[in-house]
Amino acid sequence: MRLLRARRHLNGSECRAIIAAAATLASMFNIAWRVADNAAGQSPAALAGSLSEARRDGSTFLVPGQARGWFDLSFDIPDTRYALALILVWSFAAAGTPDGGAPAGSHVSVAMWHLRHLLPRSAHRALADIEYAFAQFNPPAHTDARVG
Repeated sequence: MRLLRARRHLNGSECRAIIAAAATLASMFNIAWRVADNAAGQSPAALAGSLSEARRDGSTFLVPGQARGWFDLSFDIPDTRYALALILVWSFAAAGTPDGGAPAGSHVSVAMWHLRHLLPRSAHRALADIEYAFAQFNPPAHTDARVG
């Protein structure tokens, strides 16, 4: 049996803190990004490779417009969902291993460590809900099996 979780709402100050955290993260790791409605719809784990490639090439990473529906959260500032999507995709890229795999759930711990340090204390009450939202994106475990 699965208990229903109340939908969490992030207020204006929490939204501004998340947007600022995404901007700081982008600046620290030299990430140029923008939202593109025509970007191919991929999972955050699949987009991690595109983010790494964009950083390597010095190009702009495209956050897909579909990211607006990734999180079971509501926001006073709706565009916050794109900043949160960037943080999520970045965490998948940062948690990756040289062979392209990553331990299950490691993206969550990477993202939460950074958010705890980047968000002001006043926004920390939102961390549990953000962590829950990020944990919903758990890719299958990496294997060495080859298809075909």
